[in-house]
Amino acid sequence: MIRTCSTSRRAARKTKHLSRIFVLSAVVAGSAMAQQYTPPSTEPFQPDTPGESHASTDLRVTGPNPDGWLFPITQLDQLLPHWIQFGGQFRDRVESQDGLKFAPVNDTYDLTQLRLGIYIQPTHWLEFVGVTQDARVFFNHEVGTIPPYQNIWDIREAYAQIGSSTEGWFDLIGGREMLSFGDERVIGPSDWLNMGRTFDTARLDLHHPGFKVSIFASSVIIARDGVIDHHLEGNNLYGIYSSLTHFIPRATFEPYVLWRVAPGNVPLLETEGHGALSEVTGGARLAGTFLGNFDYDVEMNKQTGSLGVYTIDAWAGHWNAGYTFKNTRTQPRVFAEYNYASGNKNPDSNTWGTHDQLYPSAHDKMSFADQFGWRNIEDFRTGVDEKVGKKWTLTEMFDDFWLATRNDAVYASSGAVAIAAHPGATSSHLGDELDLIAEYEQNKHVNYGFGLAHLFTGKYLNEASDGKDYNYPFAYVTYIF
Repeated sequence: MIRTCSTSRRAARKTKHLSRIFVLSAVVAGSAMAQQYTPPSTEPFQPDTPGESHASTDLRVTGPNPDGWLFPITQLDQLLPHWIQFGGQFRDRVESQDGLKFAPVNDTYDLTQLRLGIYIQPTHWLEFVGVTQDARVFFNHEVGTIPPYQNIWDIREAYAQIGSSTEGWFDLIGGREMLSFGDERVIGPSDWLNMGRTFDTARLDLHHPGFKVSIFASSVIIARDGVIDHHLEGNNLYGIYSSLTHFIPRATFEPYVLWRVAPGNVPLLETEGHGALSEVTGGARLAGTFLGNFDYDVEMNKQTGSLGVYTIDAWAGHWNAGYTFKNTRTQPRVFAEYNYASGNKNPDSNTWGTHDQLYPSAHDKMSFADQFGWRNIEDFRTGVDEKVGKKWTLTEMFDDFWLATRNDAVYASSGAVAIAAHPGATSSHLGDELDLIAEYEQNKHVNYGFGLAHLFTGKYLNEASDGKDYNYPFAYVTYIF
């Protein structure tokens, strides 16, 4: 009887899982058919993720500067010759974490981030970029005075670009730079973190109106406070990432293939000490609009290869569909979303089924509280974005989290193990989260934000940890000067 009930519960959850994918996939399929008679869009579809987790790739603000020396570097750039320009940005964020590691532990602290950049472009086909960053944490007691909270005065970017990214057929980049592709669900600068992420890279971009193909070899920077950051030899990511804006009308189609290798003699979050990694990720993202008010964003990938003695067989998916009421005053966008990433169902087998999330801008991809990564997870999400006046944006979201399998761990947004596997747990339910976010854009130089994310722990976390609810209030200001 017990075995029969357990089998029934697993079957019910599998049916529920498949039904979510079917519903959102049906919306996307319908959209593709509905677009057959729609003129193609010349602009790429913007990411669906609220919260503005995408990093600016340039510290400069172009155009008139009526406020003059209130934004000194912007004013200075207008007085300098066009071939040499500067940029500057300062961000301050106060945040609190109550329920660290789902235990009765809390901390409140202040995060500051200062970036200064120089841009030298002697001709239209040659540019040199250098950006330094100072990231610090103050008043902390529980979180460490270490990366990603603190990394004092380091080289964020230093690269040369041959060719133009907007003219001609190609450009070549070599040096240290941010990498940002698609919705940054697989590769991004993770800018919500106080120190962010950059790569040492060699990159060739092939482009023409309607398409762009990036071919790159890179190695992520390993942050260490007090010294110049460097990458880890042998920990490399090679890839081809394409973006096609005319392939499907009013949509962006982004197929990609990535090859990740890492040495077995250095412990990394992704390898968990199991040996050398050679992993291929093949996937695609499709995002667009149809029938005027509907939009969708779908991304799926499959992973194969080897991790030590294990054979990799993992996959993940993201399905989002939304509708914007454009004729109302606040133009609310309501959306439904489902995220899935496989876990290791049988730890005793030679198959490694845990999805590797690679290098995403992980903030707000699973939830705004950032307690879970795109590994061994099921997340059903719904919410609404609203525009209040010309400057305010309000976002309300709800998430329902489950483990893909109880035989694997709970993974943090960094990809590290947050809670070891607890097969004796009687439920896979991690919890529910409610997010309330407000953002105010004063102008192109200054914006503010504040909000609250609260995670109500579910039965699994109550059994595998102290089960303390997690609370994350925050407030920030960004000043581009």
